[in-house]
Amino acid sequence: MFLFSLVVCVLTGFTSVETGAVISGDGIAMQGYSSIDSPGAPGVEEWTGTGPWGGNVKALVTAFSDDSIVLVGCGFSMTPDAGGVFRSTDGGVSWSETELFPIPVNDICSGGPQAPNTFYAGTRTGLYISEDLGVTWTTVSGMSSSYVIGIGASSGDSDILIAGLSSNSGIRRTDDGGASFSEVGLSSGFMKGFGCDPDHSDTMYVAMSGMDYSLYRSTDAGLSWSPIGPAGSGWGVLVAPFGNGETILVTTSDGFYMTENYGADWALVAAGSSYAPAVCDGTNLYAPVISAGGVYESTDQGETWSLNAQGIVGSYWQAGAACSTGYIAGHYGGVYRTPGTGEEYTVSQNGIGNGYFHATSYTEGNNTLLAGGEHHGLWKSTDLGASWNIVFPGPGNWSIYDIAPQSNLYYSGDVRYAATGDGVYRSDDAGDTWAPAGLSGTQISSVAFDPADPDIAWAGTATAGVHYTTNGGGTWTAGTGFPFALYPSIDLFIHENGDIRIFVAFQQSGAGVYYSDDGGVSYTGVAISGSYHPDISVNDNALSPSAYVATDSGIWRSSDLGESWTPCEGSSGLMWEVLGTQDVDVFAGGNGNGIYWSPDCGYGWEPLNTGIEDKVVWDITYGGAPNQIFASLRGFGVVELTDDQLGIEEAVGNSLLTIQPLTNPVTSSVNFRVTGMENSTGELSVYSPVGRVICRQLINCDTGFHWQPNEDTPAGVYLVRLTSDESTASSKVVLLR
Repeated sequence: MFLFSLVVCVLTGFTSVETGAVISGDGIAMQGYSSIDSPGAPGVEEWTGTGPWGGNVKALVTAFSDDSIVLVGCGFSMTPDAGGVFRSTDGGVSWSETELFPIPVNDICSGGPQAPNTFYAGTRTGLYISEDLGVTWTTVSGMSSSYVIGIGASSGDSDILIAGLSSNSGIRRTDDGGASFSEVGLSSGFMKGFGCDPDHSDTMYVAMSGMDYSLYRSTDAGLSWSPIGPAGSGWGVLVAPFGNGETILVTTSDGFYMTENYGADWALVAAGSSYAPAVCDGTNLYAPVISAGGVYESTDQGETWSLNAQGIVGSYWQAGAACSTGYIAGHYGGVYRTPGTGEEYTVSQNGIGNGYFHATSYTEGNNTLLAGGEHHGLWKSTDLGASWNIVFPGPGNWSIYDIAPQSNLYYSGDVRYAATGDGVYRSDDAGDTWAPAGLSGTQISSVAFDPADPDIAWAGTATAGVHYTTNGGGTWTAGTGFPFALYPSIDLFIHENGDIRIFVAFQQSGAGVYYSDDGGVSYTGVAISGSYHPDISVNDNALSPSAYVATDSGIWRSSDLGESWTPCEGSSGLMWEVLGTQDVDVFAGGNGNGIYWSPDCGYGWEPLNTGIEDKVVWDITYGGAPNQIFASLRGFGVVELTDDQLGIEEAVGNSLLTIQPLTNPVTSSVNFRVTGMENSTGELSVYSPVGRVICRQLINCDTGFHWQPNEDTPAGVYLVRLTSDESTASSKVVLLR
């Protein structure tokens, strides 16, 4: 992993120097990456989560002895902290973790007919073997720490393995079950696929990228190799799909080539980019093609092919297998399954917990939690994250970077916007159905809209600043005043009269924070040190407004609507996310160290990361109660925390009773705004940070609602509780000294 300084890439992304894999990127460098040296929701005082489901699927393999047992390998070569092998016993319908979670996995293979209960997994931390159908794993001694990107087992001798190494190092061979490996002539390139001739076990094939030819053959059990395939890079191979070794299909840079005479002649049977092997279910062939957005299928042994895209949205293909339920196809975001040719493809990745989720949104009115991921699509939970279902068809692009609104703090209607890898999408029914809303062909990193008029919205484009619309996405106009910078984040300050100040910060290359008071037509910049400013959050308390920006040197704060900024002492390092739009609590998502929390408007910080201590946090969202929050993680889905120290007790009895400080923080006295206590008397109690009552007094509308701390009252966060007619309301006050 490294800090991205890359701006423009080829259409499909760029190539990893370690694995040779083409990294999907929606046309430019992916956002939210930087170098860094269990079920059960909701979580009480510890972050826990179950789903949403997805992962960067690199391999799919069926057990030789039981085609209902399938293993999937997930991992991203630029993310060393997330991935794993997941196991299914029902033909890919559902999945569960194995001991190799969360190790990033590049390839998996079956032990074949000589070791039918065996699997091998090539990972960035070594080669692993399972001899109980994927339940438990141990390292293979000869490659206990190597970066293994490919693996294949001989069909005739279980002691012979071929392993592909990272960093353009080619392949190695063992004939002693992995105790030792040696070079065999292919010492450069990247291994991408393996196959054996079922009638001649000494005949093996490897698909190679970064070489002159896509396919190489050995006729001496892997001791020597010769090119036989079409020119270009190879990405997968299927040998003898119908039991006849003469027929081979190889995935190349141009598409799928097929030979029926051991490679003497080749024909391009399915054109287009793909990084997955062809698959045979015993009768039919499947060849997934990225550029086609679906899978080419053949029912006549490859003579003719037809495209099937039914149910398919995400189609960055990297893996495939046949199993007891039909054909399963792996892509950059997860797994599809179909019972056979011509049938609809359905998402089949429940239990694969390697999701790279960027965005979360919770609305209390319909108790709906939405989460959007990196090629995973949009997922919905109505039980606070205990279970998840994909929203289908959902937005037409499955890379989702932001969802608005993030909560119903300011808006409780049914409009939703989503920032995707291919433009803006809009829903008018609280996220059940979606339609394009402009900026097609553009990666969008953030989106916001006017809660008083949802047709007025702002969208941050990955490389072209922030655009605005006044007609619900019918047309968009670019704002001015920005430098060239990447991945803007947007938040709004809403004045009491309804006027809006738009705040923008850029993940990369922006000089600081930018704001607009003319609807997004033009922006003024305020410099902040550092080159990374990934997120911005605004608390629009009209009497004490504050704003926060996440930077590569911690959190910075503004108390004058963004005119000036100062660092928050106690926060440091790269922060991807900041949330501080309610009360005095501020939350910051770190780059490999979980979440930090400030209970006093950013003046003091402490870790709030039990259960996610080493995780990268991409988004934080308020839940349905003052003491509940959600966080989306890089590679680990969405987690939830409920902790009494975070919030205030909810009002009981008369739900209209509220108390709110008119200024916060305060340095001396504080006045309160109270509702729901007309013509009655209440008791005001003030509790110290350790829970001791330090003040108790009777108040009413005539005496006013006021607290005057003593001169020796120390700085800290104080809980203020108002009780009237058996109803209670609470708030927090930050006292500064």
